Amino acid sequence: MARESDIRGAFMAAIKKDSRGRQIVTTAAFQKQLDDVNHVWTLAECNRWIRYYQNFFFELITEESENKTWALRNMGYVR
Repeated sequence: MARESDIRGAFMAAIKKDSRGRQIVTTAAFQKQLDDVNHVWTLAECNRWIRYYQNFFFELITEESENKTWALRNMGYVR
């Protein structure tokens, strides 16, 4: 059964460090973590949630696709 409290945990589990030490997350990785906790979201819904609730993350690579790469700003934190 899907719970609202699982969304933040799924986002935290999707965060990885890149070779430069930045904390990054892709929309596809976030969506996969959500699937694991029984939330079925589209990539657009995942992006909307990140934009609204995680304002310390910015689009690292601006592409036309819905699978975006997000990076944590300096001195930011996960909400």
